[in-house]
Amino acid sequence: MKRTLLQFCVVALLVASSVIAGDTFELRGRVTNELTEEQHRAVTVVVTDRLGTELARTRPDKSGRYQIKISGPQFIIIKAELEGFPTLRYQLDTKQYKESTTDREENRVFGEMRIQTYYQNITFGVAQPRLEVPSEAPAPMSLEELLANEEPAVVKDYQEARRQREGGALKKAVDSFEKLTKKHPEFYIGLVDFGMILVAQQENDRALDVFTRARDLRPGHSWGYIGLGMVLNNKKDYQGASQHLEKAVSLEPTSVNAQFQLGFALFNLGEMDRSLTCFQRVVDLNPAFNPMAYKYISSIYVKKNNAAGAGKALRSYLAQFPDAPDRDRVEQILKKLGQ
Repeated sequence: MKRTLLQFCVVALLVASSVIAGDTFELRGRVTNELTEEQHRAVTVVVTDRLGTELARTRPDKSGRYQIKISGPQFIIIKAELEGFPTLRYQLDTKQYKESTTDREENRVFGEMRIQTYYQNITFGVAQPRLEVPSEAPAPMSLEELLANEEPAVVKDYQEARRQREGGALKKAVDSFEKLTKKHPEFYIGLVDFGMILVAQQENDRALDVFTRARDLRPGHSWGYIGLGMVLNNKKDYQGASQHLEKAVSLEPTSVNAQFQLGFALFNLGEMDRSLTCFQRVVDLNPAFNPMAYKYISSIYVKKNNAAGAGKALRSYLAQFPDAPDRDRVEQILKKLGQ
């Protein structure tokens, strides 16, 4: 089937690139609310990994702008707090975000280190939808709950391995996690973290083995299935990925990462209706989770010859990410869509 020029334009937003977990990068943005200088300075911006380990924190200046330099993993959580407002959480997948913004300023020099810049604005006071979780799918155990019953020496070694990873010493971290999980083969969260590092380093075969062990240890917990889905997506085994991710979603329906990864697998299988449902659920659960969700939604609507739906998704993307470096490019596509 021949693609139209418009389809090429929208699909171009999905072209892949890569960034290595553990890279040093810069995160910047601004608080978009109308606040006083004192309130702007009272905002706390904390960056953690997905399991809650703090990587950096800062406060905006009097105009509400903030900037942080981080050595971190591929996936980071940005948490913003201000007294009197709901706490906000955004997830940034640096790999996917870079894929969507190829025309940004890249490799800006910080001393002798060349780094990538990412953007995340903060908007307080927007109520996020709370979706009901079916009673047969209880919330999975948190990191704290998973670690609570572990021996102190195991937790200490685990935390040291994570510090190595978050400090960019990936080879040491891999060695530490490998030793830890060999010595304690039933240490579930250690296997999950070990698998995530291997995925980031594109060691997919090793990661597949590690996540399989994690899944077998806790078949009622979603993280092992999510890891397997991510690995199989990387290996382009989208059918296998979708099977694991559907299980993850059944265990944890409000996991935005599971929904996103499942949407990606279904997109590549050509199951556009089901993929659309997943990506729509991602933006419903957390509108700031990943900018690529909006672009997949738009691409699916283009494939369905629904210009209005495609345009709405891209306008939502620009509203959620007003400082997106590819804004001009997206606005050109909106014009082609007649939106």
